[in-house]
Amino acid sequence: MTIQSVNMCFSAQVEMDLKKLAKKFGAEIDLESFLELFTQRLNGSGAKISRALEIPFLNPQTPAEKKIAKAINDFNQLEESKREKDLFAQKKRLADAERLLKTKVTKKAENDKRIATDKIEKIKSKLDRLKVTKVSENDGRIFPYGYAPLIVMENGHRLIRPFRYLMRPSGQEEDFDRKFGGCYNARLDGLDSKFFWKSVLGKNHGVMVVKSFWENVSKHTYERRKPRAGEEDENIVLHFSPKGLDQMIVPCIFDHNEEGEFPLDSFALITDDPNPEVKAAGHDRTPVFMKEEYIDQWLKHESKSLKDYGKVFADKQKTYFEHEVAA
Repeated sequence: MTIQSVNMCFSAQVEMDLKKLAKKFGAEIDLESFLELFTQRLNGSGAKISRALEIPFLNPQTPAEKKIAKAINDFNQLEESKREKDLFAQKKRLADAERLLKTKVTKKAENDKRIATDKIEKIKSKLDRLKVTKVSENDGRIFPYGYAPLIVMENGHRLIRPFRYLMRPSGQEEDFDRKFGGCYNARLDGLDSKFFWKSVLGKNHGVMVVKSFWENVSKHTYERRKPRAGEEDENIVLHFSPKGLDQMIVPCIFDHNEEGEFPLDSFALITDDPNPEVKAAGHDRTPVFMKEEYIDQWLKHESKSLKDYGKVFADKQKTYFEHEVAA
């Protein structure tokens, strides 16, 4: 499966502890959906799954969890073998370049040494991540095309299921991801007008639990100044964290797609006009953060229109975001 690149302007630190989510929100972990996701990845789907979403299953207690753990371990063994082969090839490339540079300096040898050195470090980092057993901050950070757990509702029960972050509507081919690469965030004011949001509004709703988020902003806007003569603008990444809150509940919409070799469950989170402090820092959107008391109202999808969810969006969780320039 080919993954197309998109403008990675938004990423979020997501709660990936499934048992913690289940306990706090009275939800059941849909083990079958996780088994399907990890099995598809093992079979070549290309699903981008963070280590943080694997770790909850690596100490299995039930037969279903043991099947998931096996699919994860089998995939990681294949990845480790592939990375080791890549590492061997780059070490050979580096050694050949260094040997040549001792006798004759050439541009190709210098490039080979630089590229091989860079790739060796990246491969080693990927190999190290395969052995991680504790979740770090970056492990729980998702970008478009990454997978995150959503809480959804089925037959009156809350379930936790994995979804890809970038919605591809039902019936759309894979090239939809390239043509509409921004379909990871859905503007609130476009939910009942744009075809790819309208098709699932009132039908497929979920919530995602977020701890913080990152946005790209213009350096000039952030510094509140005009460019100097001959100076080009550049992006900087800001990390926004809610003051006084450990987590935030974000309403999402999702769809199920059967086109292609592997079925796909994918979602978009809903954004609105920015908080004043976010706007002042240079960004024009903020995810909607809803109050916990409205979760069931949002999840009980009964083909309603946007106006039927008024309080979900009118009475939002009050937040103030502190920020820092990301390293």
